[in-house]
Amino acid sequence: MLAMEHTFTTVKPTRGQRVWRKFCQAVVWVFYRRCEVDGLEWMPAHGPVLLCANHANALADAVIIQAVCARPVHPLARSGLFGNPLLRPVMGLMQAVPVYRRQDAGGDTAQNVDSFRRCYEMFRRGGVLLIFPEGQSHSDPHLRPIKTGAARMVLGAKAENGEAPRLLPVGLNFMHKGKFRGSVLVALGEPIDTDPFPGGQDEEAVRALTREIYQGLDSVTLNVDDGRDLDLLHHIERFFAMRHGKYRRRDLKQRFRALKKLIQAQQELRFRDPQRMEHLRRLLQQFERLCKHWGVRDYHLTVRYRPTLVTRFILRSLAILFIVLPLALWGIINSIVPFLLTRHLARRLARGTDQYDTAKMVLGLFFFLLFWSAQITTAYYLYGGMTALVYALGLPPTAAAALMFRRERTRIWENLRVFFVFVRKRKLRRYLEAKRKEIERELARMVRQVKRKYSTEK
Repeated sequence: MLAMEHTFTTVKPTRGQRVWRKFCQAVVWVFYRRCEVDGLEWMPAHGPVLLCANHANALADAVIIQAVCARPVHPLARSGLFGNPLLRPVMGLMQAVPVYRRQDAGGDTAQNVDSFRRCYEMFRRGGVLLIFPEGQSHSDPHLRPIKTGAARMVLGAKAENGEAPRLLPVGLNFMHKGKFRGSVLVALGEPIDTDPFPGGQDEEAVRALTREIYQGLDSVTLNVDDGRDLDLLHHIERFFAMRHGKYRRRDLKQRFRALKKLIQAQQELRFRDPQRMEHLRRLLQQFERLCKHWGVRDYHLTVRYRPTLVTRFILRSLAILFIVLPLALWGIINSIVPFLLTRHLARRLARGTDQYDTAKMVLGLFFFLLFWSAQITTAYYLYGGMTALVYALGLPPTAAAALMFRRERTRIWENLRVFFVFVRKRKLRRYLEAKRKEIERELARMVRQVKRKYSTEK
C-alpha cells in the first residue's frame, strides 16, 4: 500500500519523552544481548499511527517498542493497571493511555467511549499509539485470537477525523525468551490497507479489518501451534546455518525469514508426510542428547583447531583474564547483591515466562538504584565528593565488565573442555559429524520433497 498523505499535525517530542526513550534504550541494552529492528521504513516521520503488536512479554513489550521507535509511542493499557500502586508510576513514565473495557466498568461503556475519543484526539494531533490486540500477555508460541478494539479504534478515527491512522503490525520475536541477555527481533510489517473499510462501527467491517490485522501479525511473528515445533525449527535452522562445515552467524532478520520458510515447509510436510517429520524429530533429539552428554555444542563440530585459531583463542583468553577480570571483580563486589535479589525475586514473582523480563526490569531498576545510591552516599560521607563521583562513574562500566566476564568465562571453559574431550576421544568427533551429516541428508530430502510438491501444484 502506498503511504497515505496525512493532513494532521505532528507534535514534537518533549524533553521528558526523549529522556524516557534513552532510558528505554539503556534498559534494552542491559537486558538483551541483541535487539534488532526490521521494517522501520514503514514508520512514517509524521502523522497518526496505530501500532498493533503481539503481546509476548508483558510490560517489557512496550519498553522495547518505545526504545526502537524514534517517535514517542503511547501504549494503550487496561485501566486496572493504573490502580496498582507499584505499576502506576511505571504507567506514567511509559506515557500509557488507560483503556476502560466493559468488564472494567461493570458494564458501563461511558468510560470506554471517553477512552476512544481521547485516542481520536491523539490521532488528530499526529500521535503514535500502541495496542496489543491479543488483550493479555501470554507464553504461547502462537497468536491468540485478537480482540476487535484495534479495528474499532481505526474505523472510529476514520469517521471522527475524516482519515484513518496508518495501521502497522509489529512482531516481537524473542529467540531465547525468559533468559537474561537473550535476543529480540522487532519486525514492522507493511501497512494494512484501511481504504476498503467504511468509517464507523459497522460490525462486518470491524470483523473484516480484525482478520486483516491478524494476518498482518501472522506475517511478522513466528506463529506455530506447539512449542516443541518451535524448538525443532530452531534446530533445523542451525543445521542450515552450518552448511559446508562452517557456522554462519546470521543476523536476527535472516534467522526470522529462514524460520518463517521452515514453518511453511513443516506445515506442508506434517500434512503430507507426518512420518518423515516424526523421524526427523527423533534424529534431532538423539543428536541433541549425545551433544548434551558430552557437553558439545553444534558450532564445536565446525571448529578446526589450526595454529592461528588456537593462538587467537589464547590471546583473547589472556585479555579477558588480565583486563576484563579486574574490572569484573570490582563490578561483582558492588553489584552482586542487587543482581542476586533481582534474579531470585523475578523467578518468584513472575507468574509465567511472559512476565519474567518485566519482573527483571522493574526489580532490577529498583534494587540497583537502591544499592548503588546507598554505596555512593556512603563513599561521599567517608571520602568526600570527588571520590563519590569517581565511584559513581565506575559502577556502570564495571557492572558491564562483570556481565561480559560471566559470558566469556562460560565460553572459554566450554571451548577448553570440548577441545580436550576431542583430543582424548578422537572417534567421538567423527561419530557426531556422521550423525549430523545423516540429519543434513534427511533435511535435503525433505527440502526437495517440498519443492517438488510446490512445483507440481503450480
